[in-house]
Amino acid sequence: MLTEETKKKIFSRIISFMAIAFSIFQLLSVYKHVPAMQLRVIHVCFGFSLIFFTYPMWGKKRPEKFTITGIIAFIFMITISIYIILNFQRKAFMIGLPPPLIEIILGVILILLALEASRRTIGWSFTLIAVFALLYARFGAYLPLLLGHKSHSLSRIVDATFLTMQGVYSSLIGVSATYIYLFILFGSFLKEVGGGDFFINLALGLTGHVRGGPAKTAVIASSLFGMVSGSGMANVASTGQITIPLMKKTGYEPYFAGAVETVASTGGLIMPPIMGMSIFIMMEILAVPYITIIQSAIIIALLYYFGVFLVVDLEAVRLGLKGLPKADIPIIKKTLKEGWPFLIPPFILIYLLAVVRSSATMSAFWAVISIPLCTFFKKSTRIGWRQVISALEKAAYNALPIIGVVCLAGVVMGMISLSGLGLKLTSIIIMLSGGNLLALLILTMISCIVMGMGLPAVAAYIITSVLIAPALTQIGIAPFVAHMFIFYFSCMAGLTPPMAPFAFVAAGIAQAPMMKTAVTAWRLALPIFLLAYAFVYNPSLLLIGSFSNIFITVITSLVSVIAISVSLEGYFFIKLPVYQRISLFFSSIILLFPSLYVRLGGLSIFAVIYLFMLRDRKYNNTISLSQSITK
Repeated sequence: MLTEETKKKIFSRIISFMAIAFSIFQLLSVYKHVPAMQLRVIHVCFGFSLIFFTYPMWGKKRPEKFTITGIIAFIFMITISIYIILNFQRKAFMIGLPPPLIEIILGVILILLALEASRRTIGWSFTLIAVFALLYARFGAYLPLLLGHKSHSLSRIVDATFLTMQGVYSSLIGVSATYIYLFILFGSFLKEVGGGDFFINLALGLTGHVRGGPAKTAVIASSLFGMVSGSGMANVASTGQITIPLMKKTGYEPYFAGAVETVASTGGLIMPPIMGMSIFIMMEILAVPYITIIQSAIIIALLYYFGVFLVVDLEAVRLGLKGLPKADIPIIKKTLKEGWPFLIPPFILIYLLAVVRSSATMSAFWAVISIPLCTFFKKSTRIGWRQVISALEKAAYNALPIIGVVCLAGVVMGMISLSGLGLKLTSIIIMLSGGNLLALLILTMISCIVMGMGLPAVAAYIITSVLIAPALTQIGIAPFVAHMFIFYFSCMAGLTPPMAPFAFVAAGIAQAPMMKTAVTAWRLALPIFLLAYAFVYNPSLLLIGSFSNIFITVITSLVSVIAISVSLEGYFFIKLPVYQRISLFFSSIILLFPSLYVRLGGLSIFAVIYLFMLRDRKYNNTISLSQSITK
């Protein structure tokens, strides 16, 4: 008779083996071509099986043994996957015919498994949205005329979501199986070999000695970590454990320290090359090359981090803060000497994407392969098989919430298409906005933030892009610009009150008031809110248009970020009077207008206020000098 301890060990090893096999399969599928439907089916089978074995039905404690629900779900997934692989080709000859009873039964089971998998991984929010979409497709005839439609039978709903490349096995899960998983592997390997610690030490070595150094370290470290992690929550939880205590130690208020880490970590979602995984969904929906998206996003990401960096510096000056003691700062030369191999994989990824113009899949594949190889350049960074196995296993676990989201998102998108809800909502939103572009953008922003309050950024982006992007394009906005607008606000939901999950995690680490931390984070991130509106009216910010127009737009946007940062902080070497803060705020908005002449007016306002600030600073310095002489 096996003891409980032995059962736990057997369970742990079997689950580890499944996770490792999942990652190896995903890597091999890049080189050994697997037909699209088979790839998606196997991907979902691995993902759902691991979800039901590793996520509990209730609570947060991870199961330590095989559960009845896990075993039943595993048997169902194996059965469903084998049936689909054997019968998918036959389905092509049955177009228009009702599905047989066995497919209706298996289809209903698959939908229920998708609902439960999503609930276990990310909570109730998205599951309830999917349930509403399914009920809407089934009982739409009972709704008022504006939202009503011809109800669809259960067999029609199952037919649209089961044995097709829609529904659970839609193009979204195809994106997860081809792109997203490989980039998760990349981040997992880089973190496992010590790349995360290297980037944090590098940032600390670069900025730790300057005024407000730890806060600037948080900005740089979170941007570097966020570039490869793709998760704002993980970014806050990992880098925040180091940077927030350091910020508090040097004199920053706990709420401000938490806010800085929140904003810096959220920026990782908009920073290429991974952009919170949403970039791959955008590629699929718009059929836009990967390199086009990251090129368009880079300027706004840099302006965002520049604004955060500036506010951190102004706060440090206002509080009279200094850098960390020399003994607490890693030596840059030593850090680079010990960890320079960690710079090679990101370089390979960017080189393959931007210079060679290789596909995102192949670029990610070679970047992943390069990580363990690069560690052999130095004995101190060399890794063994245990770390490789650990990276493969952790990547599988990290991918599970994404799989839970995109599988159910495919079902929701299928129901929206089947019921025509997207077209109806487009008409309703345009009607509410009165055809006014600004009103429509505000409604879109609110929708993105509300949707993102309880959902991961990628899930919020998927739903809002399907429901609201058509309204933006119908009013004349280019599809790519519309999707970028939705993408940015889906990311910003993580720090926007009243539900600001990223800020609440940072507040917990900082032991600060949650709402005060969230409000401060929102204030620090305000430049990205304005920049998102700006690029709708002036797509030059997305590097669309002539070089001269792009250059001028970038310069005026840079001045705009400076103006709003100084305005919100209320300090520029001296405390600013209210009229100067208000003037700077208005100049920052004017500087983002599409008209060059209007922007020149904003630039003039900024220049005048800047001269006033210099005059006041000089006057205060003179007064201080005369007082010291008198003493």
